[in-house]
Amino acid sequence: MPPSPEALEQACADYRQYLHAILEPAMAELRADIAARSVQLHRIFGANLFLAHAVDYILAIRKTAGLDDRRSEFVRRFDELFCVDGARLSNRKFELIDAINNALKHIRLDPERYRALEQRYGPISFQSLYEEEGRVLCLLEGYRFDYVRVVLLPACQALLNWAFETTEEVLEFARGEFQISRWSADDELMASDDPADAIDQMIVRCNPECQYCGEHEQDCYCAEFVFEGEQGRFEPLFHADFDFDTVMSRISGAYARNT
Repeated sequence: MPPSPEALEQACADYRQYLHAILEPAMAELRADIAARSVQLHRIFGANLFLAHAVDYILAIRKTAGLDDRRSEFVRRFDELFCVDGARLSNRKFELIDAINNALKHIRLDPERYRALEQRYGPISFQSLYEEEGRVLCLLEGYRFDYVRVVLLPACQALLNWAFETTEEVLEFARGEFQISRWSADDELMASDDPADAIDQMIVRCNPECQYCGEHEQDCYCAEFVFEGEQGRFEPLFHADFDFDTVMSRISGAYARNT
């Protein structure tokens, strides 16, 4: 039986309303807490719940459209389908978000139901997250990292970096039928050949963000963290096509390339 247009319209409208009324304001508060260096544990569990629940709204759209998904399998594929970016925990962020949410509800995860996940991370409970000096860290077997920056922010960006105007746009997103554009304001700046932009280009180049946590080097804590049993580190995210000599020559006509 083909999907009902009315049911699809309602499922898509429900998701748009959830984004507007719940997820967007919750994530705005989270970003404000991060900026103030005052992230609190109870608020992180709230943000984590709202992100985890977004899965159910998207799954409802997919099922109404005739896609036969099992929730557990859909969660495992979520990061890949919806381009949850980030250098750490690649393609595992929403799986961990969902697990932490269920651990909060059930105190600890059922080791039989979550056997594969606990083989990777060890036992998971609501106590896996803890507050420390204005951050919320995640402590698992072989892992200790900033849960907000490594997991929640990339997931938030993947869900909220859209301006849905029609039901069809929401439906295409829910089906995974979209093209992601990673073009940012920094990318636009760095692509410019206007001499007026050269100084700003050099500033961006000399102050890169960490590709793991999004912080600048002076604020990056990755060297204190552990991923898969290995010590983390600041990993600068550079634009590969940046040409130092070309930009310097735009800044100053007196600059000469060293040969």
